Amino acid sequence: MKLNKPENQNYCATVVMIQNIIPLDGCDNVVATRIMGNQVIISKYVSVGDIGLFFPVETELSKEYLSANNLYRKSELNIDNTQKGYFDENGRIKCIKFRGHNSEGLFMPLKSLSFTLGISVDNYSGILNEHDEFDKINNIHICQKYIPKYNRTQGFNSKDKKSKQPKVSKIVDNQFRFHNDTSQLYKNLHCINPSDLIHISYKIHGTSGISAKILCNRNLSLIERIAKNVFKLNIKSTQYDYVNSSRKVLKNDDFNPNPAGYYNEDIWSIVDKELRQFLVDGMTLYYEIVGFLPSGSGIQGVFDYGCEAKQHKIFIYRITITNISGKVFEFSAKQVQDWCKKNGLVAVPQLYYGFAKDIFSVGSDLQIDAWRMLFLSQIKYLYNEHDCYICNNIVPEEGCVIRIEGIEFEAYKCKSTRFLEYETKQLDKGIVDIETEN
Repeated sequence: MKLNKPENQNYCATVVMIQNIIPLDGCDNVVATRIMGNQVIISKYVSVGDIGLFFPVETELSKEYLSANNLYRKSELNIDNTQKGYFDENGRIKCIKFRGHNSEGLFMPLKSLSFTLGISVDNYSGILNEHDEFDKINNIHICQKYIPKYNRTQGFNSKDKKSKQPKVSKIVDNQFRFHNDTSQLYKNLHCINPSDLIHISYKIHGTSGISAKILCNRNLSLIERIAKNVFKLNIKSTQYDYVNSSRKVLKNDDFNPNPAGYYNEDIWSIVDKELRQFLVDGMTLYYEIVGFLPSGSGIQGVFDYGCEAKQHKIFIYRITITNISGKVFEFSAKQVQDWCKKNGLVAVPQLYYGFAKDIFSVGSDLQIDAWRMLFLSQIKYLYNEHDCYICNNIVPEEGCVIRIEGIEFEAYKCKSTRFLEYETKQLDKGIVDIETEN
């Protein structure tokens, strides 16, 4: 059996073992369990020790998987047309309440994958192991991140701009890097140790931006090209230049003929101009933009973060320096805080800085796996499920980010259940989070 490494670890299938059963008041046919810190409602016939698949909230199950397991609400879409499931055609896993009880994900038996082998298999011993992660098996699609279909608004002046490619690619290899998706804490608890020096920051619900001053290719003049290519003269072909982007789309006009993207206004380039004065050669700033566009539209709906109309704020969460060879040097979380303070800028709010073991007191004889589960519970207790203290509107805080101090950037997010419920309601309305597209 060939397992495909998931494109997005936050929205894939994970092989798990049921560790506990939680009775639910008012429920006769279902119970709950804790899977990686998430409460998941399961059948009462599932037992401790059973091994199956866990799918996180806002994961989309493939048509093949849904049909093969008779999970569609429309029975005609199922392999067995006499069977009726509970999934809509979009295959989306929601954060739901059932008789007042939260369910944050889906648990399915391993035999739900039988269709990928062409035979019925109940025992996957030696085929799948606990903690395996995948989004495809034998190149058969199983799941992916849910992205709703919607009519996207074109960027500013898009009808006046013709698609074009720059004559020379400005980006020098290994100079510019997008920020990778932050993985979920509950899936990476094995990476946290009591002796780790950690930084916990407030998770900001904005739109990501990147501003950099990095080594770029120059557009050589005709004379310079002749001197270089014909006469073999040493003509300088690179220079430090400014580059800005959203989370995954370059916004400079010479990189992208339609830089506005999701909004009718290019908020990323507006913020980039504000930050350029702080950039030195090789520096890249990663940040969240919150508040409002110049037109007055909310960047993330009702999450105003204390901004007045048409005002925005910037929260910086990561800084790097890239040398001419493409080697990246990370600012520590503390250095990010200190650099922002020195330059009159705002870093993401710091909630905690210290050793992981000092988050809570516990005996030294506690096993590491038990300590990690207590760590997750304490993080959720301390930093989740409150109202956002920065916003004027009463909205749920998104959660927090735990960064492990070290040479490489290593950070994990922990979202609150209230925020997941908010996201679910927004997606139910067809409202897409800006980060999905930019």
